[in-house]
Amino acid sequence: MRQGGELPFSVIASVGLAVALALIAVAMPIRSGPTVAGTTGAPTAIARLTAAAIPTAVSPATATPDPATPRPTSNAFAMSVSDSELTKAAAGGFPQTVSGVTVSDPVVSVMSSNVRLVAKAAVFFGTTQFVMTATPVVSDGRIAVRVDSATLAGLSLPDDTKASIASTVQATLSQMLPANVRVTGIAFAPGALTVQGTRN
Repeated sequence: MRQGGELPFSVIASVGLAVALALIAVAMPIRSGPTVAGTTGAPTAIARLTAAAIPTAVSPATATPDPATPRPTSNAFAMSVSDSELTKAAAGGFPQTVSGVTVSDPVVSVMSSNVRLVAKAAVFFGTTQFVMTATPVVSDGRIAVRVDSATLAGLSLPDDTKASIASTVQATLSQMLPANVRVTGIAFAPGALTVQGTRN
C-alpha cells in the first residue's frame, strides 16, 4: 500500500469511469438486459451498463447533426430604419453646393408615404431653408429616389439641384443595405422606413 493514503491513478480512473457509466444508466431508461445489483464483478457490471445505455443514448431523434450537412436558411430580408438613423447617415453626404446653394445640416423624417428632408441652405443673401420630399422606390432590385418637390425659401429649385440632393439620399439608403440584397418592397410609417427584399 502507498504511504499517505494515496490511491493509484488507475484505481481512481476506474472508479470515475464506473460512476460516470452508472449515472448514464440511471438517467436513461434501459431497454433490455437485467438490472445490475451489488458491488462485485465491477468489469462485468460496467460492460452491461455500457451495452444497455448506448442503444438509448444514440437514436435518430437525438443524434447530433453532421456539421458538414448544409442547413436550410431563409433568404428573406427586412430592415427598418428610424428618422434619427436616416438623419445620421445622410449627414455624411453634406454639406454640398449645387448651383451656388450650399446645403447642410439635414434632418430626415419618414412620413406616411414619402420622406421629407429639411436642411439649412446658404445663399448669397443669407441662410434659408431647403425642403425636399422624395419617395424611395424599387428599381431593378435596388432603391431609387423620386423627387416629389424641392424648395428653397418656398421657391421651387432647378432640376439639377433636385437631382443632386436626390442622388445623395439614394446613395445614403443604398449604403445601409448589404450588397447581396435584392430589394422587393419599401414600406412607410411615420418615423420609420422598412426595406424588404431577398438575399442573393
